[in-house]
Amino acid sequence: MFAVGSPADARKSGSEPVAPLVDHHIHIQSAAVSDLMRKAMKKTPESFQGMSEDLFKVRTGEDAVHELDRAGIKQGVLLSTGYMFASPILPIDPAESARRMHEENQYNVDAALASHGRLIAFVGINPFAANAAEELAYWSRQPGAAGVKLHFGNSRFNFASTEQMEKLAAFFRAARAAKMPLIVHSRTDDGFTPQNIHRFIDTVLSQAGDLPIQLAHGGGYGGVDAATLESLAAYGDAIARKAPGTRNLVFDLSAVVQYQLVENAEERAKYTRRYVALMRKIGFNRFVLGSDWPGLHPPAEYFAIERVQLPVNAREWQQLCRNRAPYLLPAWARKKNAD
Repeated sequence: MFAVGSPADARKSGSEPVAPLVDHHIHIQSAAVSDLMRKAMKKTPESFQGMSEDLFKVRTGEDAVHELDRAGIKQGVLLSTGYMFASPILPIDPAESARRMHEENQYNVDAALASHGRLIAFVGINPFAANAAEELAYWSRQPGAAGVKLHFGNSRFNFASTEQMEKLAAFFRAARAAKMPLIVHSRTDDGFTPQNIHRFIDTVLSQAGDLPIQLAHGGGYGGVDAATLESLAAYGDAIARKAPGTRNLVFDLSAVVQYQLVENAEERAKYTRRYVALMRKIGFNRFVLGSDWPGLHPPAEYFAIERVQLPVNAREWQQLCRNRAPYLLPAWARKKNAD
């Protein structure tokens, strides 16, 4: 995987980028996560090829607001990486894992509370961790926690595992009961096939009801290849038949265009055009913008490049810039506060 495009590319194009109302996918992180990231980079440097060096630095809520201001963006959705401390690949005992996960989530929520509405915090939970239900219940009662970020790859979810599928369905039911929207990095290296995605839609997503669900990276894990297209098509079919769990389902476009899985430029362009064709079929109201800052570029530079590289027309880009995920709309606030 590698990055494509640079701020210089956007400047050369002569385009006039338009800032979105909301960056739906940004990250800050404490020193504990930064240390973890640096260790991971030393172990598997190829996994971080093309990524920004800022990925390994401590970032605060003030840093995030500064970047939003530079880009002229009203709000940013903070996605906590607290789930990293519960990853099966880490040799951490459950009690220590739970403590570190909770502390990282608190770091993000505190930043959101201090931002006076500029930042919206989603806590990070490994749904298979021993403390998953407890962490969900706790944050559902706390001010400043808007929902939960799940990372199936980091959690080592296998789409082919019936046992894991059932555990995940239970977590989705609990999130629905707690009225905690979910942002999901769904693509993994295990069992990510069209057949298993349909199983996931019927078994797990169906448990969400009308809970807002945001699929990160456009339904993949960044970039566009055949598997990304198959995934988006499966969700598009589910939306078309009004499958349970799809009423408030949206996709964020973070790293879809600028983080590529295909080296050949002509083939890459073909995949991107096919992705946009699926967007049009599904409906642009189902897509929101996100930068995945600091993965590639700060939001200002990221969206300037995005406007050039995403093959949409001016009207479609304007709609994307205006779109807000359902969890940010008044209707969801009224529903959440109804009880």
